[in-house]
Amino acid sequence: MLPSVLPARPALSDTTTTREQLETSQSLAKATTPQETAIFLCALQDCHKLFPSRDRLMQHRKKEHGSDEDSNIITWNE
Repeated sequence: MLPSVLPARPALSDTTTTREQLETSQSLAKATTPQETAIFLCALQDCHKLFPSRDRLMQHRKKEHGSDEDSNIITWNE
C-alpha cells in the first residue's frame, strides 16, 4: 500500500518530445470543469467505483450490491 504522502524529488526535464508531438497531443485531451463532466462514485461499502451517470451507478448497485439505496453517492453534479 502506498503512503498517503509520497516523498518529493526533483522533476526531470523532457529532452525528447518535439514541438510537433506536443502540439499533436494537445488535440487529444482537454481541460474540463465539474459542470461539463459528470462523475458519480459509489461509496456503498467502500466500493468507490466511478460512473458517468446516476442511472448507471444505480444499475451497478442493483447488480453488485443487491441494493436500491440512493445514499452514499459522491458527486459534484447535483
